[in-house]
Amino acid sequence: MSGGTTREIVSALVAENSRQGNVLISLDIEDDKLFLLHFIIGTYFGPDLRNHHHPKKQSAFQLQAASSPITSDDLSGSIMKRAELERVYHYIIRNADPSLIVKTGILRQYFNAKRNDSNRGFPLFRDLYPLALHPETRLRNQYKLIQSILFISDPDTSCMRQNCIKRFRRLTGMQSFTLSLSIDLTETNSIVVANEVEHGIVENMEPSKEDTCLEFPVTFAGNDKAGTRTSSEESDVAAKPGFGVNGPIAGTQAGPVVGLMDIGECTDAYLFRVSLPGVKRDERDFSCEVEDNGKVLVRGVTTTGEKRVHRYSQVFDMQTQNLCPAGHFSVSFHLPGPVHPQEFSGSFGTDGILEGIVMKKLQKQTV
Repeated sequence: MSGGTTREIVSALVAENSRQGNVLISLDIEDDKLFLLHFIIGTYFGPDLRNHHHPKKQSAFQLQAASSPITSDDLSGSIMKRAELERVYHYIIRNADPSLIVKTGILRQYFNAKRNDSNRGFPLFRDLYPLALHPETRLRNQYKLIQSILFISDPDTSCMRQNCIKRFRRLTGMQSFTLSLSIDLTETNSIVVANEVEHGIVENMEPSKEDTCLEFPVTFAGNDKAGTRTSSEESDVAAKPGFGVNGPIAGTQAGPVVGLMDIGECTDAYLFRVSLPGVKRDERDFSCEVEDNGKVLVRGVTTTGEKRVHRYSQVFDMQTQNLCPAGHFSVSFHLPGPVHPQEFSGSFGTDGILEGIVMKKLQKQTV
């Protein structure tokens, strides 16, 4: 290979790198909470493309960096619950400092607000996913659905400036961008929603419960598994009739009470709500088990009430301790009658309320 040819190749590579450097995404967002939220939504999600002119798995930031405009004809028409986007966000920041978690009102504003002069410096979901390309609907007034959004478990971050990547890693503690997380996204969902719209089941887009709640994993246990728990804490709870609590929340008088409960009933189902302020929503620490005899067992970890709080390089000795003490706890209670544990749906909102609906096990009537 001649020297001239080598120089031409090197010059071409330098020019290409320079060109790419000019279009790298830089998030000039001063607030760390908003930076993390916008970084996650723009990096781990992207338009669900079906056009062969575009690689299928490209994040919103990659498309912005490439200045590659898309149209509705490029999109698959698939459907994703908005709660799934929030679930990924909370999963990624599960080990971050609690002060970095976006509060409910700000999260709702991020997803729902339209760009205007008053929110010029505030990142918005619609900056990445325009409403004209990614319309929203609501299914049975319960789930907000976003069209043509794709989850990317192993995103390519080469379109981001290094200072943004370093900032993300520092705030979250993550070194690898790959997630072992799956999202329910199928193109047949669009057909389901189309049918629901035709029959008038999809509602308007007023704020709903889903704006403030996340679905959580639940564990089902039948009567054949009752009594198999071995820890003394769980055995004590299981032995108590009615309502029982164990762990640091037991006997707590000050601060918001963990474990306060309401139960509702309709013809074919039970509804329960449990107050759990200061409880971690991490899937590894929180669980809710429902048995077919109507017993509900909630286990988790409270994060408040420490004597000493570490925040970055500062250490605070707490002068008051009115919130519930930190540690593992469990709450158990019985619903009025037997249920079908497999027919149970639940959500744990950012307001600290666990809500569950489970179908009754109705006795067959004889004529």
